[in-house]
Amino acid sequence: MRSAVVKKLEGLERQVVFVIDDHPIVSFGLVEMVKDVAPHARIRQFSTLKEAARHAVEEFPALIITDFHLRDVQAETFIGLFETLFPEIPVLITANDDKVMGQLKRHQLDRFIAFSKFTPFAKLIDLIRVGLSKANIELLQIPTLSKALTHKQVEVLELIGAGHSNKEIATLLKISVETVKGHVKDILERLKAKNRMEASIIYRHTQIQKHSAPEPSLHNN
Repeated sequence: MRSAVVKKLEGLERQVVFVIDDHPIVSFGLVEMVKDVAPHARIRQFSTLKEAARHAVEEFPALIITDFHLRDVQAETFIGLFETLFPEIPVLITANDDKVMGQLKRHQLDRFIAFSKFTPFAKLIDLIRVGLSKANIELLQIPTLSKALTHKQVEVLELIGAGHSNKEIATLLKISVETVKGHVKDILERLKAKNRMEASIIYRHTQIQKHSAPEPSLHNN
C-alpha cells in the first residue's frame, strides 16, 4: 500500500498548468495570477500550440489557459485541435469575441470557459480559481480573519510583499528587528499562513474580496 506522502507527491506532479499566449505581458500576468492562487502548480509558458503539444509528450497539463487567436491555429479548427491534443482537460480561453462564442456554442463543451482579457482583476482571479478547481489543482485557501490586522502589521506585510527582509523592515519602520519578528509571528497566526510570502498573498486576496463588486456571467465577462 502506497504511503500518503507518495500519493501527495504524485498529486503535485499532476498539477501542471500550460499558459499559451504569444503576448509576453499577458502571458506573464496570467502566470503571476496562477501563482497567487495555486502556489504548488507548475506553470509552463508557450507562444504557440505546437510548442505546447510537443512539451505535453513529456509533461501533460491538468489545465490550459490560452488565447483563442494563436498564430498557428485557425479559428474554425481551434476546438477540434484541443479536443484531439488535450481531451477532457479544462481550458480557459482569454477571448470572448463572436468567433470564440460561436465555436463554443456549436460544440457545447463545458470544459471550455471564455472571458475577456479586460475582465476586472477580481473576477479574473475567480475564473482562474474555477479553472484550477476543475483541474483538481490545489488552491491556496483564503481564511476568514477572526481578528483584523493592526495598522502596523499591515505596514509590515506590505513591506514583506515588496521583498524586504526583517532588518530592512525594522529600519524603514524605525522599530527593532525583534518587534518585526513579533509582528510577523502574529501575522502568520492570524492569516493561518505557512510563511511570509503566503501571508502577503492571502492578505492581498482578502482585500480583493472585500472591495470587489459581484460580476454577472461566468462565460461572458
